[in-house]
Amino acid sequence: MGNNAIVTGGTRGIGKATSSLLKVAGYNVLSADTAMGDLSTNEGIDKLVESIDFDVDVLINNAAYTKFISPAFSMDMLSDEIFDKVFMVNVKAPFKLVKKLSHRFTKNACIINIASVAGITGNGSNMAYCASKAALINMTKFMARQLAPIRVNSVSPGLIKTDFVKFPEHYYDDTVKKTPVARMGQPEDVARVVVGLINSDYVTGENIVVDGGRSLN
Repeated sequence: MGNNAIVTGGTRGIGKATSSLLKVAGYNVLSADTAMGDLSTNEGIDKLVESIDFDVDVLINNAAYTKFISPAFSMDMLSDEIFDKVFMVNVKAPFKLVKKLSHRFTKNACIINIASVAGITGNGSNMAYCASKAALINMTKFMARQLAPIRVNSVSPGLIKTDFVKFPEHYYDDTVKKTPVARMGQPEDVARVVVGLINSDYVTGENIVVDGGRSLN
């Protein structure tokens, strides 16, 4: 494995924690944010791709978008604008980045898509978000077949304490009570799994759940 890594949404939360661990591991890390390219637009995706002039050994598709809707099943509150932006950032952007960077990937490159347990359980901030993460998990498996020997995996975090979504405080307390490891997930918990997958060269097409055992309930 080489030393050049790209982490979208790499300046906060899970992306920031992952970027930090990769740097400690000796990677040259491009921690991309919206200033480098707004992944909710085709133009922003192109802008990011055009700034990459190096061979890519690791791509972490971490950037995501959602909007907390209560009740989550409310279709009236889920506008076309929200739905389209969720799928653009969470599904289309990872696809386009992989497609547009195909000539930059090294032979033994590794791609990791940050999905969510919402894509498995159908329980999350809104219906579009759940559906988008399910699509990302499925797309991961397709890519693993089609891009081999490049390895492609996804990681599905449970509830992680970041500023990505602001849930009511009682929701965090209730989640901890139902989690076997009895604590809230932190960005570093996910980052360690991501780095572990990068180093696991016999694993591809898999989705790894990181939720403290919450999905066991």
